[in-house]
Amino acid sequence: MNVKEKIDKLSKEILKHQYLYYVKSMPEISDKEYDRLFDELVELEKKYPKYAWKNSPTKRVGSDINNDFPVKKHSIPVLSLDKEYTVNGIKEWINKTIKNFELPLSFVIEEKLDGASIVIYYRNGEFDYALTRGNGYEGNDVSNNVKTISQVPLVLNKKVNLAVRGEIYIERDDFIKYNKEFENRYSNPRNLAAGSLRNIKSSFVSNIPLKVFVYEGYFENSSFFSHIEVLKELKDLGFRINENFGFFSNDEGKLIDFKKNFKNSFFGNFDKLEEFLNKKIEERKSLKYDIDGLVLKVNELKARQELGYTSHHPRWAIAFKFESPLARTRLIDITIQVGRNGRVTPVAILEPVKLAGSVVSRATLHNQEYIDMLELGIGDIVSISKRGDIIPAVEEVIEKNEENPSVFKFPENCPFCNTKLEKIGAHHFCTNRDCPERIKRSIIYFTSKDRMDIETLGEKTVEFLFDKGFIKSIPDIYTFDYDLLINEEGFKEKKIENIKKNVELSKNKPFSKVLVSLGFEGLGEKVVKDLIKNGFNSIDKIIDVAKKGDIEKLVSIEGFGEITAELIVKNFTDKRNLELIESLKKIGLNFEEKMEEELINDSFSGQVWVITGSFENFKPRSKAGEEIEKRGGKVVNSVSSNTTHLLVGSSPGSKLEKAKKLGVSIVDEREFLKLLEK
Repeated sequence: MNVKEKIDKLSKEILKHQYLYYVKSMPEISDKEYDRLFDELVELEKKYPKYAWKNSPTKRVGSDINNDFPVKKHSIPVLSLDKEYTVNGIKEWINKTIKNFELPLSFVIEEKLDGASIVIYYRNGEFDYALTRGNGYEGNDVSNNVKTISQVPLVLNKKVNLAVRGEIYIERDDFIKYNKEFENRYSNPRNLAAGSLRNIKSSFVSNIPLKVFVYEGYFENSSFFSHIEVLKELKDLGFRINENFGFFSNDEGKLIDFKKNFKNSFFGNFDKLEEFLNKKIEERKSLKYDIDGLVLKVNELKARQELGYTSHHPRWAIAFKFESPLARTRLIDITIQVGRNGRVTPVAILEPVKLAGSVVSRATLHNQEYIDMLELGIGDIVSISKRGDIIPAVEEVIEKNEENPSVFKFPENCPFCNTKLEKIGAHHFCTNRDCPERIKRSIIYFTSKDRMDIETLGEKTVEFLFDKGFIKSIPDIYTFDYDLLINEEGFKEKKIENIKKNVELSKNKPFSKVLVSLGFEGLGEKVVKDLIKNGFNSIDKIIDVAKKGDIEKLVSIEGFGEITAELIVKNFTDKRNLELIESLKKIGLNFEEKMEEELINDSFSGQVWVITGSFENFKPRSKAGEEIEKRGGKVVNSVSSNTTHLLVGSSPGSKLEKAKKLGVSIVDEREFLKLLEK
């Protein structure tokens, strides 16, 4: 076998295994064997680049090429959908559509994922390019970023020309885990998914847990008669289809015929439609991902052509929106917040209004682009909702302020230090590290419950101490004489003693906790945990590798990319950061952590665990995961056919039902403790 044949064979084999792992969740080989094949292909492509495929599976890892996201025209219509908000309204739309068409029609009802719309074009069965929805007629070319998503096929099993529409999204559990690593920087899964597509570093995007469902296919010289046939063909070509849909027809033959290929979907006559819609509304909260409604489509493609389009939407489809509770109020003001790393966030100050059981007076506005999109100005009457039933959000402007119908613009300078703000990506930043608000936020972060957890030094107390000039930096927490507060209002002797006691106790916090609490950019819990696990268990070792600029050594840590490695080097060669570390060292904080034995035993070897619910003995529940890993087991977020055990605490989620269906071994806390003892 010559080199070209070897590269071709490896490329096909790796693509097959990527499809089995990421789309079908049915891997045939171990991670170790997959890595061996992948590394072999990488080496061959380096030596013989002329034989590398244009869409080689090695390109999924992303690159650091600066993408300028050129604009390209869509070759298919990528329009919005008309909307309906009631079950009766949907039934009326179906009846009207059937009435306007002579032949009997059937309908498909699919979940409307709350993610980022994408159109991917294939030429001769190979990935050609990917565009954002844009304005419906043209979009940004984000091909390099889309290629990093493992569920996007790069080479199809037929040499076809087509365009597919899909939704790129992030599952809730994946978002929570990822966002925690970045100190809850992102507001929701949708914003992270949409924002990642426009990140200029595809190597960064490759580490974001993006997934994709494809829901429309436009084939060149198509001979298909129905949408269901198109979905089957897309599935056969290797695309990931969301089979959680409903099909409705009064033709029993169609119901039986189509059901053969989609056994997990719902098939029924029109009498079952209302029941299906109500069931989907109830199921919404138990799904792994966010949906904001359903999409109803005419199944027959000939009928779609005849029904056609308006300038805004297709006449053959409509969105059934799950409307969040809305309230109407006035925007009183927009204030600017500055975080510890300088990111500027606008906050809407609202006339208090009751919404979904609570009084709302504030809502985040994300950034200037979001404000511009809403055309929002102070004094406007707005509608607000609770997205995901939790986060207050301004949805739209109902009435402009007639006296001053303007759109709010960020100040040019930081309101706290007067430094000129810089726009980086979609956000504005105050780059002045001496900005008093940034310093105050860094102290609040350091003392917070999830960090050093210094009780009695909550946010309001820290703000008081900072604003009074008693504490000006993190080290001052340990050097300030708290007895001086005896004459201050609200500070009695007992409170002062509690502050002193808890400040002293915080010196015993482990190195891992101290390092995360410093709040350095990109240094979240997972990064710190991985550093320590890979032998960087003291600050001196980390500073040493940073001073040497040994990016290669840091990148060799599993899960670390060049961006993470560069941030570590940047953070631990920074003069101010090193001075802060030295000050805290002298105060007596821990900057070294004893290495634990990697494995207690291998009693959980080969086991794949998922954890759900809350526990008495494992708070947070990640501690249970640590015990599993110490015994050779693996912990993952989602239940799949690979899962061997589900550890169940009180108030488990939907994972329990799925585990039961798959025959996964269910273990409660009591049984788990017994297993650990063994």
